[in-house]
Amino acid sequence: MVSALTAAACHDFDHDGFNNAYHVNFTTDRALRYHDKAVQENWHASESMKVLLDGDNNFTEAFSSDETKVLRKRIIGMILATDMADHMSHINIIDNKVKRKGISNELNNGHLLIQDDDDKEKFKD
Repeated sequence: MVSALTAAACHDFDHDGFNNAYHVNFTTDRALRYHDKAVQENWHASESMKVLLDGDNNFTEAFSSDETKVLRKRIIGMILATDMADHMSHINIIDNKVKRKGISNELNNGHLLIQDDDDKEKFKD
């Protein structure tokens, strides 16, 4: 939960008002740094982690090294997942998993119905 809330708060941190296409088309320093891939999302993740792990902001000081690595990996992964260039592939992955696991929609309204731990197990690979 902490990683999801942190990622949500940081997903557009230090946004410069431009989109990925702008950075790629104008070969900005950001585009060069991130090899034209998820330019803004990589920037947001990188700059957020710099701030979060610095001095007074570092709420992970009591965490073990492994816990900090997991938290960082989750935050970065969630921020990178906001790249709209990958949106349809993410939707397809979820859709295929839902179909493969036999999970149904609640009242055909598009909301997945997950009622108990048995249903939650369906999402684990």
